[in-house]
Amino acid sequence: MNETISKIGIISCSGEEIPEGTIARQAVRRVLEGLRPQQTVTLCLPLFLAGEVGERRFASEHLTITVDGCDKLCAKRGTEQFSGEVNTSLVVTDILGGPARGCHRSTRHADKADEQAVWLVAERVAAEVDALAAAEVPRKTTKVPATSGDLCACGRPSPDGKLEVNGKSVIINGLPLIFEHLRKNGLQPEIGCTNTLLDTMRIYHPIETAEEAGYRDALGTAYRAFCERKVRKTKEN
Repeated sequence: MNETISKIGIISCSGEEIPEGTIARQAVRRVLEGLRPQQTVTLCLPLFLAGEVGERRFASEHLTITVDGCDKLCAKRGTEQFSGEVNTSLVVTDILGGPARGCHRSTRHADKADEQAVWLVAERVAAEVDALAAAEVPRKTTKVPATSGDLCACGRPSPDGKLEVNGKSVIINGLPLIFEHLRKNGLQPEIGCTNTLLDTMRIYHPIETAEEAGYRDALGTAYRAFCERKVRKTKEN
């Protein structure tokens, strides 16, 4: 890849109400970790929409690909609203030629149909990465307006989230925002939710296979506490 192009940002759909959203996230993860790890980085859509300056600035200055599950185009529209036109917009249903028949919303129930769909989408995303690199498209020049240092706390990005994983403290930027997004999409803090938590988190934060169990426990505990705080605050108000 030409050095003037730098890494290409990929923003995935974060919807969980349809299988195509899960396919989009899994496909992006496959590109990032296996197919094109040196050429790509991911941007967190929940953080992006919530106003995280770093995410928006990267998308405004670098080549960007959005991968949406359906024709609502949440990732594309959100990116273009805050950071300008994306270079490539992909839709899972377009790539698959229609709805992902036989696929599942949760990776817990994934089977051969899910695996095939993820590979098809991942290969298409990787091909678009190669096409942008080969065309030597210059990086963007538009800028995201700088954030004023006088803003109150509610106008700044949310503070980093902290997890205790296997006895060590790990910082995950925007963890509360990601938790809130999952909670609003109906994820209950119960047995089984840790699979979704782990699958979602590893898209935005590298997790080694050997550390999965520790992250699974830490995320489950933190998410349960997060939801309990939300319930208490609702009752108090």
